[in-house]
Amino acid sequence: METDKYITKPIVYYDGQCGFCTSFVRFLIQTSKAEQRLSFIPYQVVTASVPAELMVVSSNTFSEAGKAAIKVLNDTGGIFKIPAFILKLFPGKLLDKLYYSFARNRYRWFGQSSCVIN
Repeated sequence: METDKYITKPIVYYDGQCGFCTSFVRFLIQTSKAEQRLSFIPYQVVTASVPAELMVVSSNTFSEAGKAAIKVLNDTGGIFKIPAFILKLFPGKLLDKLYYSFARNRYRWFGQSSCVIN
């Protein structure tokens, strides 16, 4: 893909209306060098329909759901590599099942927030 050469760091698409998602992105930015390594963009900036998946797009890879969560934690570095390592131990199907269970309930557990553009 010709446009891939213009992606300088992975882009993380997250649900900007999810209370957990926006709080966690802010936490990562404030407590680590995540913003130097990753670009964070709420889905709502790109599209009105919000999928349940977290997505990470880089020049040569595309990750979603549980694998994307692992990539975000791993790419953030530091202490965040520990939960990334633990999540890698889960079989793929189990990780996806846990991820989608969390995704289905995220608004109920953490509420909704207004979309914030970082």
